[in-house]
Order: sequence, then structure tokens, then C-alpha cells
Amino acid sequence: MNPVFAHGRPPRLAALLAACLLAAGCTVTPSGAGEKPGTKASAKQPAAIGVVTTSRGVRIVHDDWATLGYRWEWSTTPLAAGRGVVGSVDILGDVIAVQSKDAWTALVQANTGNRLWQVRNTSPLTEFEGNVRVNDVLISCARPELFIMELGSGNLIARQPVDVVISTPPLIDGGLAVFGTPTGRVLCHRFGKASGEPLPPPFADGAMAWEYSLDGAITATPVQLGGLAGVVTQAGEVFFVDIASGSGAGRSQISGGVATDPVTDGQTMFVASLDQSIYAFQPGRSTWTWRYRTADPLRIQPTCHDGVLYLDVPSEGLIAFDVSGDSLGTERYGRKLWVNSNVVGRVVAMRSDELIVWDGKSATLVDKVGGDTIASIKLPKFTRLIPSTFVDGDLYALAENGLLAKFSPRR
Repeated sequence: MNPVFAHGRPPRLAALLAACLLAAGCTVTPSGAGEKPGTKASAKQPAAIGVVTTSRGVRIVHDDWATLGYRWEWSTTPLAAGRGVVGSVDILGDVIAVQSKDAWTALVQANTGNRLWQVRNTSPLTEFEGNVRVNDVLISCARPELFIMELGSGNLIARQPVDVVISTPPLIDGGLAVFGTPTGRVLCHRFGKASGEPLPPPFADGAMAWEYSLDGAITATPVQLGGLAGVVTQAGEVFFVDIASGSGAGRSQISGGVATDPVTDGQTMFVASLDQSIYAFQPGRSTWTWRYRTADPLRIQPTCHDGVLYLDVPSEGLIAFDVSGDSLGTERYGRKLWVNSNVVGRVVAMRSDELIVWDGKSATLVDKVGGDTIASIKLPKFTRLIPSTFVDGDLYALAENGLLAKFSPRR
């Protein structure tokens, strides 16, 4: 199937901002003034503070984003008109993969917002679990199979069937992809060489490397701890497995399932459970290393960075726990560093040593040392904030109408 291409170079002179935006169907007005909805995507260099940009009815208040430490770079509609509703957005270095809910895959340049190509390789009823990049190859993970495409063109290299329906994005290690399934099987599919390059014919279909049957459906994305994969099921089974060999490396149990993905610092896997506890597990142990009991089922995604675990507990607020390596095995491990009872949401990024917390409607800056609230801005019509990297990376915002906007750190 031939990809759909779209090309074009955005204007780059800040002095021509207003004219460029009007030509692109966007409006720039003084902050607080009215504006007409935009009708076309735009891509440009940062706008001046004190203005509001409107694109396809989505308002970008530049003063608000400056408060967070960001400046607007561009806005675009990643999917061509009539090509479905955005389902997933994956930041893959200098490109962004966007998947529609009816099986279109589009690739967008991260520096310009230009759509490079768009293709649908399968039935519009096919469900996907996201896209991953391995070198110069894009792997689009459908529930029954993998579509391996050239990153630059979208041309299909291989279409690999997976033995069973998958229910999670993959954990990629070299040419291996570890998936969870709705029937409790964790399986490893060999899609490429050890380097990650696609397998040549006659091996181009790939093959299952190993599998285990666990108790309960697997909906949480597996995490990597060195050469191991960590998995948790909806029946509360916790399992570690060596990715290369398929050898089991530990099994444990919690009292409930999960509504979030486990996170890791590379040595320990943290699981926020619907049984009202968050746990720390280490491979080779038959039980948890640390547990914190709460009064609530835990449904908001935790974040682990630089020896600190951030977790929103509804009855307490946003909590920072000390899970640093030097505290492991001591009374300090898992102690609360701070609690902010006025902030809810997920820690999505860090900007200039300040945490950005997203609750689905507002973004809040929180001091990472003391937990104090610094500032908060409302972001109406935006549904997701996606960082390119956790610390001082670009921040992408997805609107409910499918508009994707890029914001870069202000220097």
C-alpha cells in the first residue's frame, strides 16, 4: 500500500509571526482578546509572550506555557482529513508516530510538524498497542501482528504474525519484543536480529522465542530491569523473566490487579495496585521489598526518577518517596520526602528541577525538593501531555480534536 505524503517547510521568522499564522488559518491576538478558530495546521518558530494563538478552535496562551518554562514551536493535524481519530502518540526521537483508532499510521517530523507519510496496512477494525522505533525501522504493533516499515518512507518491510492476540505495548530488547496478552500469557516474539535489524527471508515472518502462562490478564506494559522483564497481571501475579533465555527469575503475588503500568529504576519494579498499596519488588525475591498501604485503590500512573517515586494517593495528595539506591535495605527506604495535599495527577516531566504534574485539565509546577506548589495553569481542550524526555525535553500536547502542539524549553 502506498503511503500518503505531505511536505512543506514552515516559516521561521518570528517577525512574520502574525502573517504566517493568518496564512495558515490560525490567529494571534493579544492575551484575553477574541479570535476565530483556525482551519489549517501551522508550524513556526516560537511566538511572542502576551499573545494567544488559536488553531482549529484550540487556544494556546503563550504566557501560560511560559509559566511552565516552555515556548510554542508548532501545531499540526497529524492525521489527514477523514483519516480517523488519534488513538496513540509515540515520540521517537526526531519523528513522532501517530496511530488513529481506525488503523492509520502517520509519521510527523519533530522539528517542523510536517507529516512525512500516512498509511493503513490493515483493516480499519484492527486495534493497535502503539508504535516503537528500532534504528531506522518503525514497528506498528497490532493485536494480532506486527507491521515493520521503513521509517523514511512508510513502505512495508515485513508483516509478522504474533502467535496470540497481544494486550500491551512491547518491551523491546535487540530483536526481541516482550508482550502481555489478555489470556495471561507473557510471550517473547523474535522480530529481528540481535542488532534490531529486520530478519531477512525466509525468516521475515519472525517467530516466538518463549512464553509463560500466568494467572490473570496482562494489560500493564512490561518493564525492563537490566536483562530482565517485569510483568504484573490483573490477578496480582508478579513475574520476572530473562529476556534473552526465557528463564524465570522470580515470582510473587499481590492482592489485586492494576490500573496503571509498573515503573522501575532499573533495579526495582514498583507496582501501584487496586488493592490500595504500592509495592517494590526485586528479581529473585519471593515477596515484596517494600509496601506502602493507602486508603484508596491506586489508579493514577506513578513516576520514578532519580531515586524518588512520585505517587498520587487520592486521600493524601501527591507523595514523593525516597527509593534511592543508598537507602535500600535501611529504614530510610520508602520514607516520605514530602506530601502536597493540594495537587493531584501524574508527574509527566521535569523542567529546570521543577516537576510538571498533569491531571487531565491543568498542569501544575511543583518544587521537587519541598513539594510546594509553584504555579498552575488550565489547559482546556488538551487531553494529554507527552514529553520527549523526562528532564528538560520537549513537551507535546494533544487536543481533544486531534491537534498536536509542540512546546520547547525556554532558554
